[in-house]
This record gives sequence, C-alpha cells and structure tokens, in this order.
Amino acid sequence: MLYDENTADSKTLIKIAAKKVFLKKGFAGTRLQEIANEAGIGRTALHYYFSSKENLFAEVLKDFFGEVGTRMPEIGSKDLSAKELMKLFVNDYIDTAIKSPEIDLFMLNECNENPDVFKEIKQSMPDDLPSFLMEAITKAVANGNLIGDPRQILLTFMSVCMFPFAGMAMVKSFIGLSDSEFNSLMSERKAYLEGFIDTMFKA
Repeated sequence: MLYDENTADSKTLIKIAAKKVFLKKGFAGTRLQEIANEAGIGRTALHYYFSSKENLFAEVLKDFFGEVGTRMPEIGSKDLSAKELMKLFVNDYIDTAIKSPEIDLFMLNECNENPDVFKEIKQSMPDDLPSFLMEAITKAVANGNLIGDPRQILLTFMSVCMFPFAGMAMVKSFIGLSDSEFNSLMSERKAYLEGFIDTMFKA
C-alpha cells in the first residue's frame, strides 16, 4: 500500500490499518510496527501523526464508539414511551450490528481492559442513549407502566440485545450456526425481542 504523508488521507489510512490490527489482537497484543506494516508505512511516518500506541488506540476507540453510535436510533425530542424506545433501539441496533458484529466483542474486551479510556470517551459523547433509556424506564416504573427495578430492566434489555453479538462465536458453536444462519437468526430476533419487551416488563 502506497503512503504519502503529505496527503490529507494519511491519518485516515493509519487509523484504518490500526482498526484492523486492534480488532484482531486487541490493545495489549498489538505493536505499532504491525500497524505500520498494515498501512504500508514506516514507524517514523506513523509517529508523525500518533505519538504513542495509547494515543492511536484512543482515536480508534472513539471511531468504534461512533460506529456503535450509528446503531442507536435517532431519538431526538421524540415523545416515546420506554417500551417504544426499547423497540426502536432493538431494530436499529440489530440491523447495523449484523454488518459488523466483531466490534461488540472488541468493545466489551477493551472497555474492561481500559476502563479509564472508556470513561473519558463516554463523557465526550453528545448522546448517551443508555442514560436516556434509564430515565424513560425510571419514569415508566414510577407511573406504573413497567414493574421492577429500573436498573435491572435496563441491564436485562441491553444484555438480550448485545450478548448474541458479543458472544457470537459461542452462540454459533452452541447452536451450530453458519454465518448466514446466525445473521438470519438475528434478523428474526427483532420481532422476538419486541414481543419480549411487551411481556417481560409489563405492569
């Protein structure tokens, strides 16, 4: 891969290479030389844009957060109930997670390994859907529209949405699914979870 450090795309080129290597090996298992090799550049050129592996990883993690953020529905100022918000989340999340399921496991592993980086990036995110959902769920419980501890409701809901993707290899192995069969099952899961939301948390 050719590299011209004077072009506007040089930094993007490095980040694309870094995403591939970090996804495969994680932060701890990645060396900057591997990223430089993937990008087709030298270490000096890489250091021109990123002073350290930590700095580059933080940038990549922000991009992954942004990609996961595209899975979240555009809630804006919509006046929706907690159940309506959860159903909206289910459809948007699963549709986009099917396209890049490996990110879920990567985010889970790396956020556990690098909690400080996770907290810093989370604070910089303009939209925090889990907090928005928590507020809506808490209000629904107070109004008697949902029953249970709001924290348990949110935890259960987020788990049933995200676990199949974070645990994709285990799920496919246990059930005996090919990649296409897994994707089909996840597509079918949208309707299943909508029914789950209606019955599991009903008042």
